[in-house]
Amino acid sequence: MRGPVRPVLLRKTGAAVRTVGWPDLFYLYAVKALREELTPKARMGFYEALQYGAVNRDGEVRFGRFRIVVDDLVRDVESCTAELADLAAKIDFRADGEAVLRGSDVEVYRIAALLDAGMSVDEVLADYPSLTRDAVVAARAYAAVHPKAGRPYPRTTAKRALQGAGLEALDEVLGDDDATE
Repeated sequence: MRGPVRPVLLRKTGAAVRTVGWPDLFYLYAVKALREELTPKARMGFYEALQYGAVNRDGEVRFGRFRIVVDDLVRDVESCTAELADLAAKIDFRADGEAVLRGSDVEVYRIAALLDAGMSVDEVLADYPSLTRDAVVAARAYAAVHPKAGRPYPRTTAKRALQGAGLEALDEVLGDDDATE
């Protein structure tokens, strides 16, 4: 969608991140919800009204001849931003800028790639016993909201790759009786 919103470029943990303020964020959400009701000219008026703090205490935005009740949209955006803040609280960043699950050194995108490849949460927990179910779900959600640029992570764990590599024959050749236990 083309429009008046202009993100600001910020440096965050060594990477440049585009961000928008509350009026711009609300505008994007509201315009999507009000797509059928607003003409392009009305969208511009709505945007300008939001930039000047035009949401009154009745939950309305007034501009020109228009009066739009937006209190339900404000609640929706506040709810979504609260959920994103809760999610961000579960993520840390290493010195290299890589997102990791808080309290661990496990990469968020690695866990998300495993889930995207079809592993269940229980299978991921079996291969990463230090993680909690909540952490695995947070990894998937964070990766969905903040897609990683660059080379993707492997879609299987090293443990599962070795199990499926047919290395059991080596146990027979080496005569390791304890290897199957």
